Amino acid sequence: MRVVELTAHIQSLNRSRGRSATAAAAYRACDRIECERQGRVHDYRAKAGLEATGILAPVDAPSWTLDRSRLWNAAELRERNGKRGANAGAWKADALVAREVLFGFPAELSAGARLALVHRIARHMVEAHGVAVDWAIHAPGKLGDQRNHHCHMLFTTRRMTANGLASKTREWNIREGGSRTVKALRATLAGLMNEALAAEGHGNSVLVEHRSLKERGIDRQATKHQGPGRTNARRNRQARERQAWERDARQDQAARHDRERADQARQQETRAELRRKDIDRREARAIEQARPVQPEPTREQPGLFGRVMQSLTGRDPAPAPPDRADHDRKAGDLREAFQTERDRIAVDQQREAKDMDDRHQAENRQLDRAVSSRIEQDRSAELADRRHEVDGREHDRTHDHDRERSL
Repeated sequence: MRVVELTAHIQSLNRSRGRSATAAAAYRACDRIECERQGRVHDYRAKAGLEATGILAPVDAPSWTLDRSRLWNAAELRERNGKRGANAGAWKADALVAREVLFGFPAELSAGARLALVHRIARHMVEAHGVAVDWAIHAPGKLGDQRNHHCHMLFTTRRMTANGLASKTREWNIREGGSRTVKALRATLAGLMNEALAAEGHGNSVLVEHRSLKERGIDRQATKHQGPGRTNARRNRQARERQAWERDARQDQAARHDRERADQARQQETRAELRRKDIDRREARAIEQARPVQPEPTREQPGLFGRVMQSLTGRDPAPAPPDRADHDRKAGDLREAFQTERDRIAVDQQREAKDMDDRHQAENRQLDRAVSSRIEQDRSAELADRRHEVDGREHDRTHDHDRERSL
């Protein structure tokens, strides 16, 4: 049989630590609550991870108890100083405005079983202590153990009666036997969870245990649960290391890309200048070769007309002049062809620059994948360390509760 150590934490929300019931309730239920005492709006409707939420209260409690905003504003407004003294009627600076029970579910329970279990636990809290209970089931966090479905139960520090919030539930205070109350609640949680497991056919394979190793007669050192503090400290350290590594890698890559673009520009300019000079030489040579040659005077025996002209002028007949129009056409065609070759230089440079940009973008995407892989490696290392920590035994599974505990 697999033994599951009960995951349960009980905490108090005190104004002296900057806590408020309205903020805590809004955050846990992913809701919007306007705090009348502080004049602030707590809006967490965009927060993800909420599976279910609800409020249970004694049967004779006022109907507004089931309104989350009115319930927790009433809890805040109720905590004032007495009618005497310098601060009479002012808000109590050290008022205890709410308590919370946070517990995890055995991984074997289905969503329906988790919901039914929460209803039974909340009903027990209402009947045993006469309080109003605002509960919320949360899904596992993205970076945590994906089996870690858990529940936040926020309950009033005063009993709910037909007239509203009444006397304090002092059985939770240490001086009034709070430790016994907490132990009794842990036993109740474990018992109800085991009943839920049995109802789903896991009664012979899984057992939730709330007692310590010493109470069970086991002579073994208890493994120390790393807790949200150590978990978050490790994740923050890993995040800082990843950010530093990513920053350096991106800066190095950007500098290298800048150097490659500058080198390419210089090389292109040098090659372009050489190509232009070569084109100019070839163009001049081609035009010169296309120039018509002045024909030499003919030495053949002239005809009758030639002889007549020779007798009249005493000179040989002049050769026919070259066709200038034909030469100009050929020269124009040659210049157009060589200009096309010059224009191709810019086209080739643009193609080379685009090829380099495409390669740089591919390298940037590769670096993005490396960053994602680094995150997965850190997550895998955390899970491996956690499995090593519990040494093969099911143990209290960590969850990022720092944000939830601060509200």
